[in-house]
Amino acid sequence: MKTYNYAPDTGIFHAEGLADESPLEPGVFLIPAHATTLKPPKATLPNVAVFKDGKWSIETLPPPPPPPEPVPEPAPPVPLTPAEKLAQSGLTVAELKELLGLD
Repeated sequence: MKTYNYAPDTGIFHAEGLADESPLEPGVFLIPAHATTLKPPKATLPNVAVFKDGKWSIETLPPPPPPPEPVPEPAPPVPLTPAEKLAQSGLTVAELKELLGLD
């Protein structure tokens, strides 16, 4: 027996299959989960056949979301000048000379 499989979360038709006959009940077919024996209507993109509430309908797929914006890389740090390095150290020129033994 032919079955028509649909996605469990959306109900969108995705494949045909065959139901197996029950080994315990001859003539009874085992319909898989997320499948029906009701034939879906033909649909062409962007429309799809959707199984909902025991019947098929045609729905239009929403457009895909846009890709995320790329995150710009941070600019590399600008090297400090010797005067800026000295200012960050908190030392005066005289203190630095003394520290380096340049008096």
